[in-house]
Amino acid sequence: MTDKDTSALIETFKATNEELLKQVALLTEQVEYLTRKLYGKSSEKNVANTNQLSLFDEYKTGGEDDKDLPSHYRNYYL
Repeated sequence: MTDKDTSALIETFKATNEELLKQVALLTEQVEYLTRKLYGKSSEKNVANTNQLSLFDEYKTGGEDDKDLPSHYRNYYL
């Protein structure tokens, strides 16, 4: 193997090494992003589904609607 062949081989290895380092950096970023997405703080600002009933409707929990109910139903679950 000559010096010219050795230099060409070294240059090939350097180029391959640089490509692999870029790929490792990209994959590391992807892993960090997906880890944050999976285990990070979740946002509670999701849009509520309008087709689904809520268990905690504020307008129904007050005693204002109890006036129309018979006395034995008023404030039963409050």
